[in-house]
Amino acid sequence: MAWVTGIVDDGQVEYRLTGHAGCYVRHDGEGLAGQSRPDVGDQVDYRMDATEDGTLVWIGEGLTEVGQIPGTVLDEAGRHAARALAKGVHPLTGEQLVRTELRAHPRAKLTGARFVAAVEAAAEAAGCEPADLFAGKPKQAKKWATLTRMVHRKGERHRLQIDSLHRLARAAGLALEDVYDADELAEARAHEGERVSVRIRAYDLVADLPKSDSTLWALLAERHEKEFRALVHRAKREAFAELERWIGYGLAGENGELHRIATGGLLGWSVEHQSARPVDDTPGDPHLHVHIVIVNMARCEDGRWRAIANGGMDLHRHAKAFDALFKARVRALAHERFGVLRTRSPRTGAWEVEGIPEPLRDHYSRRAAQVDALAGADASREEKLRVSTETRHAKHDTGLIDLRATWRRRAEDLGHDVDAMVAAAAPGPPGPDGPLAVAGPDGPRIPSPERIAAEVFDPQHGLTAFDKEFSRAQLLARVADACPLGLEASELEALAERVLEVEGYAQALPPRGSQLMAHTERYTTRDIIRAEQTVVDQARVRHADGSARLSPGQAAAAVSVFEVAAGFTLAAEQRRVVERLLTAGHGVDAVVGVAGSGKTSLMEACRIGWDGVGLTYAGASLSAVAAQNLYEGSGIPSRTVAAWLQRIHDGDGLTGIDVLVLDEAAMTDDRSLAALLTEAARTGTKVIAIGDPQQLQAIGPGGGFAEVHRLVGGETLVVNRRQKDAGERAALEIWRTGAREQALNLLADRGRVHATDSADDARRSLLTAWDEARARYGDVYDMLENLVVLAARNHDAALLNAGAQALRRAAGELGRAHRYALPGGDHLTLAVGDVVRVRTNDYRSRRGAGPDILNGYRAVVTDIADDHRVQITWRRENGDGTTRTDQAWLTVDQVAAGALSLGYAMTIAASQGLTTDTALVYGLGANAYALYPGITRARTANRLWLPTAALEAPETRARLGEPHDETELLERALQAYAALLRQDRADTMVGDRLRAAPEPVAPSAPAADEPAFPAWNDHDARPYGALPAAQLEARLAKTLRAAATTEDAAEERTRRARELAAAAAEEPSAGQRTAQAAAAVLAAADRLAVRAQQEDGMAHRAAATAAQAESVKEKIEAAFGRSRLALRLAGTSRAEQQALLTQYTRQLAEAREEQQRAEHAAAAARRQAWQTLRTSPYAEALRAHGALSEAPDDPAVMRQRFAAMHAHLPTLAAQIDTARAEAAQQARLEAVALHTKARDLREAAEQLQAEQQVRRHTSAQAPQRHAADEAARTAALQQEQRQSALRARQTREQAGHRQPGDGVRTGM
Repeated sequence: MAWVTGIVDDGQVEYRLTGHAGCYVRHDGEGLAGQSRPDVGDQVDYRMDATEDGTLVWIGEGLTEVGQIPGTVLDEAGRHAARALAKGVHPLTGEQLVRTELRAHPRAKLTGARFVAAVEAAAEAAGCEPADLFAGKPKQAKKWATLTRMVHRKGERHRLQIDSLHRLARAAGLALEDVYDADELAEARAHEGERVSVRIRAYDLVADLPKSDSTLWALLAERHEKEFRALVHRAKREAFAELERWIGYGLAGENGELHRIATGGLLGWSVEHQSARPVDDTPGDPHLHVHIVIVNMARCEDGRWRAIANGGMDLHRHAKAFDALFKARVRALAHERFGVLRTRSPRTGAWEVEGIPEPLRDHYSRRAAQVDALAGADASREEKLRVSTETRHAKHDTGLIDLRATWRRRAEDLGHDVDAMVAAAAPGPPGPDGPLAVAGPDGPRIPSPERIAAEVFDPQHGLTAFDKEFSRAQLLARVADACPLGLEASELEALAERVLEVEGYAQALPPRGSQLMAHTERYTTRDIIRAEQTVVDQARVRHADGSARLSPGQAAAAVSVFEVAAGFTLAAEQRRVVERLLTAGHGVDAVVGVAGSGKTSLMEACRIGWDGVGLTYAGASLSAVAAQNLYEGSGIPSRTVAAWLQRIHDGDGLTGIDVLVLDEAAMTDDRSLAALLTEAARTGTKVIAIGDPQQLQAIGPGGGFAEVHRLVGGETLVVNRRQKDAGERAALEIWRTGAREQALNLLADRGRVHATDSADDARRSLLTAWDEARARYGDVYDMLENLVVLAARNHDAALLNAGAQALRRAAGELGRAHRYALPGGDHLTLAVGDVVRVRTNDYRSRRGAGPDILNGYRAVVTDIADDHRVQITWRRENGDGTTRTDQAWLTVDQVAAGALSLGYAMTIAASQGLTTDTALVYGLGANAYALYPGITRARTANRLWLPTAALEAPETRARLGEPHDETELLERALQAYAALLRQDRADTMVGDRLRAAPEPVAPSAPAADEPAFPAWNDHDARPYGALPAAQLEARLAKTLRAAATTEDAAEERTRRARELAAAAAEEPSAGQRTAQAAAAVLAAADRLAVRAQQEDGMAHRAAATAAQAESVKEKIEAAFGRSRLALRLAGTSRAEQQALLTQYTRQLAEAREEQQRAEHAAAAARRQAWQTLRTSPYAEALRAHGALSEAPDDPAVMRQRFAAMHAHLPTLAAQIDTARAEAAQQARLEAVALHTKARDLREAAEQLQAEQQVRRHTSAQAPQRHAADEAARTAALQQEQRQSALRARQTREQAGHRQPGDGVRTGM
């Protein structure tokens, strides 16, 4: 299909001027010199045909306005002209032809929520409303209103330019320095004067061909391949000429209204490419295609230059029609020149060349397979483009490589006789009398309008197979594609008109929205109208027809039995639903229930009632596993909708069924719903449809369920009983009001949204979280019940499955493995221990062959036999609440046929009806109606991963650059995702556009009863009746967020109070335990103080010994002066004196050493004793007794202090226990206060929701009253604003007349 890419900067323009634009091109050139020169009238055609691969050629009739000639090659001067045109500049005069669109630099913006909070705080301090701060300043007041509205919508993600914030701050009397961090302000001010261009300069339109065309061209002889390329260029020019007629206009304003204005044609250049990008370092495969770069401006008939195609939207709308026409022209020309015939591929839907084998086509599709393997076959165009860009290889230098010879050799290596194959595929022009004869001089045979209508309007595969309506632009694409041998370009629109005129198919719809673009006419098909009318008629005709009606007493008895069996009492809304379904007697009834409202449980209560009176019942669900879940949850035997439709087709239908419960009815398409209701009318079966229009929509055209609910005035279950987290509940409530962006912001604030840059990073991060979360569960069956990974697309689920399997294999958790070959060349590796998902229905119990294996079951591979049969085991619930495990063997043929896939991850659609503990959701590809069920699957935590780069438009990424930090990454992911979600619309009834919507069946209240709606200004009945709609929605969202936050805080305080109360009741008490521990510390410190005392004593004794030794030593030294005779007379000798001197010298040294050691040991023991106390957790508690003061020098004094502290410990224990008891009591009081506040907030939210409900009811049932209320409310608000402004002005005037003597400081 044709791809359109916006070009927003110089680099992207330059890339398109290189000649390869991301594809491989040759450098040796392949001209068409061997062909004869065409007639003069074909000069332009000849110039284009004579181009080489990679050569840029001008295209578009508007080029003459800037001195360029269509069909000529761009030389260096031409490239310079192309650069100028892309900038909106005339290449010859330098005149700026279109104004450059500039926006503030993203770094010059700051988050607005912080400023709003600062203004609200200032207003509260001043005792006024925030808007009063801007009274008398209308421009800033208007900006303030816009800012608050955007912050309400986007929360922290809304950013405002710093100069605007500065003006608002000055008007409100604030300083930005008091609101934002200095670094934030510095960065914003550094970029304040910078502007970035947001104008799309040009569009890159790619026209490609089925792979068989490229294959045939690649293998044709040289002369014929040049002819084939020539006809491709002719098809390009003819299709582009039609596109030029469709989108070659500008928009001009006149009297405040826009209108289309013709131009002289488009401006652009094209380039032919012959090869895909290299794969695995080998030259690329044959891929003949054309890039057309269309400059985003044209000269209008009034002489002014303007952007084209309504801002490019019309180009995107007509891209498929251009692509289909281009391919149709190639088919026609290839048939005329080469006799090529076509067969539509059942796999891709493309018209492939007969005679080119599919295996060879696949062999030449390595690059496409590579991109599909990374992005997924079901990925969006944008995602495939992103992956293609990220995985591009550098160009090969193939100047010496003959690619066509290489391609031929590869085909021969596969065993193909290339010449015979080419001869069969391109036998030559058809003869006038042969089977390939053309219908005349106008071109190839075209199917009749009747045949084309039967194809393009086919209910299963046509334009309304999945959508209820289509545009003429879409019809053009399908009509062109319905012609196997193509058609003339000029015939397409007339043929489409004739197809519309075929009786019994198309139905024109009234115009809707802007009619500025081309082919905006919209249509539906008659079978859609008939299906809708059937749904409406059955809902109306069978209202209150007495079907399956029980008495109130019988219903009450059923409810009582259910409550006893279930062990809980139904809430008021649940009881109301059951009573209505059992007693109202409507042949068609409907119940809307939010996710987690307990819809299936209520069906069990109804079943009990039907059993009591002998009614028969059955259920219907879209999938077999959903039908089984309905049976296990309610006791209602169920089968798939497809199975019921087959029974209807076979003639059995609903015979013998009194009540049919249609589960997840919003997912049932209108055609199927109409068939079920028609059959139910025939058999008198009551149909109860249960679902939620805000969850997954029907695969086909839907909306019938919501219409039935409206017509019959069905009940609605609004209380979410699944999510435990109050913040998640609040976010989901906000989501259902339509404020999806606010809901996402609230989830992000609570850490439930995780942003990465790339899709690969997002999947890796999600799998890391999965790997951590699964560790909480005892076995794999517990993991299956409590943890699920979800994705919107099959391919993403497959990638996540492969990643999860790899993690388990690396952890050594998987056993014996086998690789199974699947159809289409795919493979599936299974190992013992792997989690798998069943992908087929095998009702074995019906033939006595074991338990049923149903599509959607998740199981564990428990054995792989020697013959590679696979045993799977799964856990199911019994009727009494216990569980059992079932087992079954699957043959190799069953596995090879796709009966199993890995089951760690699944699609969101496959998870419908599932309730788990934790859900990890990969959000790329999920629309609003898929994301909501995805983020409501789990009770405890629902977490969402978003890849920013894959969500942002390429032009946005080019303009903003790479995110600077995690905060910006998350902000941009949320902004891009919210923008996508805003595009999603619920299915509606297209018939309402052809006639007034039918009135509900339930009679409206008579006019006299209309005053039952309280007056909007009755404050007692409607406390929020005076709020404008926008403020009402904002107040509700804010109140829900506050309620969730307060509930969290209340739960936390309650938990803390319980912990404190439990601690206070423990024996021994906390105080006693503290006293015991402190006593142990004091005892240890005292032991150290005793050691210090002992060491002090030893030091004193050592000092005395030293003093005695020193005295003796001195006497001996004094005797050394005496003579030997004197010494002999004294009874001694000099030798004895020397020995004594040595002895006492040693004794002195030893005593002094011991003294020093003891003194040091005593000091160390004192320090250690005091440090033992000071560094203990009890020092602060004993501060009053000197525990934190300097250590006493005397150990005795220290021990006295320790003794005093020990004596204080009983008092300390009492103080601690008293404080703990007081803290527990305070926590209880705070918890009560928070619970009260949360209850008040919830009541306020209910009142706000009730006000919304009253307004909706008033609008529906008393529209004149509603209009009058709105007018009165607006008038009252304007009056209040005038009075507020007057008060503010009076306050300023009073302040201005105040004199210094009035108590105002003058600074003197």
